[in-house]
Amino acid sequence: MSEHIPETTFKNFSKEQAAQYAAGRGTSYPEPLYQAIMEYHEGKRDAVLDVGTGPGLVVLNMLKYCERGIGCDASTNMIEQAKKDAAKHGITDRTSFSMATAENCFEAVSEAGLSNVDIITVGTAAHWFDMPRFYVAAAESLRPGGTLAMWCPSSFYVHPSVPHAAELQAALSHLEDVYLKPYMQPGSLLARSGYDDLPLPWSTEETSSLFDEKTFKRENWDRNGVPSATPSADGTPAPFLLAQEFSTKTVSMAFASSSPVVRWREAHPDQAFTEEDPVMRTVQVMKDILGEDAKVVAGSSLSLLLLRKN
Repeated sequence: MSEHIPETTFKNFSKEQAAQYAAGRGTSYPEPLYQAIMEYHEGKRDAVLDVGTGPGLVVLNMLKYCERGIGCDASTNMIEQAKKDAAKHGITDRTSFSMATAENCFEAVSEAGLSNVDIITVGTAAHWFDMPRFYVAAAESLRPGGTLAMWCPSSFYVHPSVPHAAELQAALSHLEDVYLKPYMQPGSLLARSGYDDLPLPWSTEETSSLFDEKTFKRENWDRNGVPSATPSADGTPAPFLLAQEFSTKTVSMAFASSSPVVRWREAHPDQAFTEEDPVMRTVQVMKDILGEDAKVVAGSSLSLLLLRKN
């Protein structure tokens, strides 16, 4: 079991960083992810709690399936950004955002005036939690039979259809394995493994009875950069679920909110955003391979863990 080290990078984001994070993450996650959650879920869909909500993107997306959405986060500025975005989208009457840690997420449920919720979602955040304490809090927040859904993207992969995909992938892997790995905390490594090693409730006596191990389900998309969808009739690899087309500029933006990149830049303020910056170095390698204005299709694999409360 990995040592629990709390995440502080996002918790300490300024208002400006929280706004940039919200803008950089776009709509956050694809529809098939939410569909997989709802196909697994049984029973009522009155309320969902998103833990580690950041700027509230998952709450916004889950309102398609649930009447009410609650979000909690340990960062004051993330919660303020979530409230601003809820007002912008006209959903303040269906949402509630509160400052609360994952290990005390039941406080957000109480603050919203509810005794429990039907679904708890955790998007790219569980690897920073004290998992035994979180499972206790999640069980307290969920109704019996309720769903806990946790997911994360892992490493960044160039789609195999892209010219010089192997060379480009080598550059991206070098960025993660050489430049950024010293700035990855145990939580980052859990995410990179697709939550293979994320502690599950039945791994400790304290939480073993809270969730039904027999109903545990894992779904993976595009694991290790291999498209999981069926290739086309002519053999062309299927698109990634999280595929995006990046220019050299937008590749650098995609990495900007990565916590290891944030830590590297905090540790090297004089080199950040210069030619010595590891992201800038990687972008230059991509330019050398493909040209100044090249486009690259790439994306992360995605792993989803589904649990049902006893």
